[in-house]
Amino acid sequence: MSSRMVLLVAGTALLALLLWRLGPAEILETLGRIGWYFVPILLLGAAHQATRALALNACILQPRMLRYRDALAIRLSGEAVQTLTLTGPVLAEPTKAWLLERRGLTFTDGFAATLTEYLIYSFVSAAMAIVGLVALLVRFQPSPTIRSVAIVIVVLCVAFLVASAIAIACRFYLIGTIISALGKAGVLRGRLKPDLSAVNRIEDLLLVVLRDSPARFAVIVAMEIAAQALLVFELFWLLRAIHVVVPVSSVFLIEAWVKFFDFAFLLVPLQVGVLEGTYASIFGVLGLPLAGGFVLALVRRARGLAIAAVGLAMLGLMTRRRRRDLAARPNLDRAPEAS
Repeated sequence: MSSRMVLLVAGTALLALLLWRLGPAEILETLGRIGWYFVPILLLGAAHQATRALALNACILQPRMLRYRDALAIRLSGEAVQTLTLTGPVLAEPTKAWLLERRGLTFTDGFAATLTEYLIYSFVSAAMAIVGLVALLVRFQPSPTIRSVAIVIVVLCVAFLVASAIAIACRFYLIGTIISALGKAGVLRGRLKPDLSAVNRIEDLLLVVLRDSPARFAVIVAMEIAAQALLVFELFWLLRAIHVVVPVSSVFLIEAWVKFFDFAFLLVPLQVGVLEGTYASIFGVLGLPLAGGFVLALVRRARGLAIAAVGLAMLGLMTRRRRRDLAARPNLDRAPEAS
């Protein structure tokens, strides 16, 4: 059994345990309150993806190389791969780079663009987690366990941002150095061993956006902040749907708490069990009904699956369109000879 399947089984067991402990009746009652609220929730989730597609398009260095509708289709295709397969972002980001290559970029340029967008989104998420969790520690009195976890998350996020800032400022090949160290340790072998010169080329392209183009970087950061704001607004609607009234600052705290676990447990398929436990834990700290947190996780997963289904259709459409183009090309090449 693969490690991903083990994680899926463990997550399913955790999900069943939480369902039993919280009570199916209360969860079903809370879930029944969603009703028509799922429509704006779905639209806000789609708007989040559309905003990140704008950011992805802005990360492509060649001007006007990609139409926005293609950037959106590629963004949704990657989301489908991440959500519906057992590979998570390990395959999702290369899939987006591959689709960008099919739209005229080199694979190196495409991967650099997808990685740039992912990194800037991670920077914003880390900053959001730091602000939210520090506020959580100051305003509330979480249990020693939750307090320790929050402090560890803040330290890790700060370390990530500081290391990234130093690497960007010094033009240090941080990713290449890490991959090289993994190769020397024997972790990366055979097909897993990448071309370090290509990795360094990707990092050069990253630095063009992250260091050498402050205006472009600021615009992309603004887009990623807007994408995060849409998720906070979505969470506000979800809480309103289940009749949980909290100030906007608490909505931000919940989203900030969830952010780290979204990254930490990306390899758990659909984050089964993990997402429910994460929401239930922060609801407990804020004194909110635990069943509400469980339901929020279920609804957000349903929203993610609905968007992933659209992305899967986009992925099929884009690959079929490419096959038709390739099939038509020989006929075009023969046309002058026929005349």
